[in-house]
Amino acid sequence: MSLLFVTHLFQIGLFAGGFWIAGAWFGIGGFEGPDMAHPLDYLYFSAVMYTSLGIGDIVPTGHMRFIAGVEALNGLLLIAWSASFLFAMMNRLWDWEPCVEPKDEE
Repeated sequence: MSLLFVTHLFQIGLFAGGFWIAGAWFGIGGFEGPDMAHPLDYLYFSAVMYTSLGIGDIVPTGHMRFIAGVEALNGLLLIAWSASFLFAMMNRLWDWEPCVEPKDEE
């Protein structure tokens, strides 16, 4: 479970770096709202998009909107995959006992 969490954080970090590169080097868009002066601002925005939380205090402009949409879709799919993977592992590794014993009707 910790590995999945770290993997999601890594993915969020990749997108945060991508947002910074897309704005600073390629100039394909920017952000409206609070000033994006610190690397944690990009990480915060990326985490909001990845989890599809969509608070809306920072809004992408230009072609950054497309990248933000791709991140939201990617995050939705990977979080759902992680949940189903954890369920499959728990189902395989844990011995489930029934909550109620069936009645023997004679």
